[in-house]
Amino acid sequence: MKALFYTLFVLSIVALALFLTKEYWYKYYQKCFEPPKISKFEPKIILQEPKVSEVSSERKLKHSLADSDFIIYPKRITLIAIKNSAMLEVWGEKQGKMVYIASFPFSACSGRLGPKLQHGDHQIPEGIYAIEYLNPNSQFHLSMKISYPNSFDKKIAKMYGIANMGGDIMIHGGCETSGCIPLGDYNIEQLYFLAQKVGIKNIKVIIAPVDFREGGIVKYDRQKFFWLDELYEKLREELKIYKQKG
Repeated sequence: MKALFYTLFVLSIVALALFLTKEYWYKYYQKCFEPPKISKFEPKIILQEPKVSEVSSERKLKHSLADSDFIIYPKRITLIAIKNSAMLEVWGEKQGKMVYIASFPFSACSGRLGPKLQHGDHQIPEGIYAIEYLNPNSQFHLSMKISYPNSFDKKIAKMYGIANMGGDIMIHGGCETSGCIPLGDYNIEQLYFLAQKVGIKNIKVIIAPVDFREGGIVKYDRQKFFWLDELYEKLREELKIYKQKG
């Protein structure tokens, strides 16, 4: 009986000691036993529409175009989504150069930094995409289908043996998401109207984890995620021409 009591007493002391020194030993536990992860993405979750202007969405868009000296609608546009700042930029071509037009904040976010790999991971993709179609009857007011997965996404999925990569990644209205980019109804109206005028064949979508133009860095295990070097270098190069705002 005494031996049992002594054993329980010692175990209690050890448990208390481990609890009190957790901040010191837990980091070594994570390093040795937990699998390496891509940097955690913890954006603000916004559960309401962005502030709506009294000006109609169409007129607001025309004001933004006029502010950027567009007399007519641009022939092509690029949408740049930066995940860690939860912001989507719109750039248009004018006289052979890409000119900044406007920015729209995400109205909600999901996932973490790093690309989408499979169905159900709640990730916003990362890469260079096109717009496949516009949906005027979306359950999220209006939506624009992003061409995920692209050829690079498929190559990585094949490497990992992933059969179901997921899909139906949209830029849409409302304030809910599970891997899409919601902008709220007022802002999606502006972007949708512009997309109609420009034509979906003339829209490029760049989705990056951080703003590489400003020296943004993503920490990840380069041995486990070696292929991210190629993806992020491609995004870094692609973003170089989109520098001056205003």
